[in-house]
Amino acid sequence: MEVRPGRKPFRILSLDGGGTFALIQAKVLDDLFPGEDGHQVLSHFDLVSACSGGAIVAAALIEGYAPREIFELFDSPANRHALFGRLPWYRSLLQLVTGVFSPSSPVGRRFSTGGKLEFLRRILPSMGSTSLHSLHGILNDSIASLRAQRDEPDRPMSFLFVTYDFDRDRARMMRSNVTSPAASFPHRQQRATLAEAAHASSTAPINWFDKPAEFDGCRFWDGAMTGYNNPVLAGVVEAIAMGVPRHDIGVLSLGTSTVFLPEYGSDGIPEELCQPRARTGFLPELVKVGKTIIADPPDAHTFIAHLMLDGGLPLDVSCCPHTETAIVRMNPVIQPVIDRATGEWSVPAGWRVEDFRRIAEMDISARRQDDVDLIKRLCDGWLRDEWHNQPIRGCGIWTSPLADSPLATTDRLCEIGHRWYSDAKTAWTELSA
Repeated sequence: MEVRPGRKPFRILSLDGGGTFALIQAKVLDDLFPGEDGHQVLSHFDLVSACSGGAIVAAALIEGYAPREIFELFDSPANRHALFGRLPWYRSLLQLVTGVFSPSSPVGRRFSTGGKLEFLRRILPSMGSTSLHSLHGILNDSIASLRAQRDEPDRPMSFLFVTYDFDRDRARMMRSNVTSPAASFPHRQQRATLAEAAHASSTAPINWFDKPAEFDGCRFWDGAMTGYNNPVLAGVVEAIAMGVPRHDIGVLSLGTSTVFLPEYGSDGIPEELCQPRARTGFLPELVKVGKTIIADPPDAHTFIAHLMLDGGLPLDVSCCPHTETAIVRMNPVIQPVIDRATGEWSVPAGWRVEDFRRIAEMDISARRQDDVDLIKRLCDGWLRDEWHNQPIRGCGIWTSPLADSPLATTDRLCEIGHRWYSDAKTAWTELSA
């Protein structure tokens, strides 16, 4: 069954985690909703599902920040150093010691959990101390007024932050709508404040923050630990549980970049553009385990959600990309592209191989300005269609270009979804207009 074309009356904004890379989401929202403040942006949606860095973006929208102002929050060195506040050397000895024996895979906590909460409370002066339950009414009053100005019918808007309950080893959704049919019984008022909820959702363990977020007698890890770093599936399940017809649901899913490199030794692809074979051993494997929370498994949720909303499948490669979907995924993919002049795999135009490798290997807690400038450069190039957009389902096999292939190899990597940002933007306009 194909997705019914046209406008989707129930719209979900899904915001991935990704640390400093979340500035990409702010840039996209500014491009889609130029000149609008946070509440104006939210008034275009009925549900927001957010995780980790995306939860900070969502909280800033609820506070009223315009997307451009959210971008400036992440672009500020002082803010980044407050968000990722370094621990004193004597509290990060494990990081220092393991770095001696394994320079490429140091292990250990680096940042202050308490310092992050102070930062969030500082940037959320109006709404940060308000409980999610109370925010539900406050936010809906503001959004109802904005919709009335556009002669749109009033309808409730809600949001949820994904967290990991440290003591119960369970996913925990912090909802503004405590009576959501998706919530377990008994329905209780959500006592977490906006700042606390964003804090709980963004406290990444192992190689990042020094202890779980703690408030109201509970402790929390980053929501990405639940597998919902890409929270699109959480949002779709929430909407279906609320009784929204599947054919009425449209999703704008914003990522923070993903790395998809060819396997080392792939035919016809330069080695420097390939994914090196991962090292084995306790330290490198521990680091790898920590990073799986932002790797492909959460992104598979986009494909699952596509099928849940009755999205179709391509019959064969000649039908790719299949673009009839209720989910618009916008996320830059760090991968080689085909040089249009030579027909060979290369880095995107204007990029050096060393910068390409650097952005591919960059930690989500980027604090240095030259690193952040590289993230901004990636984002700007993606918005100009110089980097590929992440598909809902992609081809996992890299090969050298073949003259008799039904599609150019670079296009075949997108099987379902939109291969370029401009295509995704057009698709979202059609779903939301």
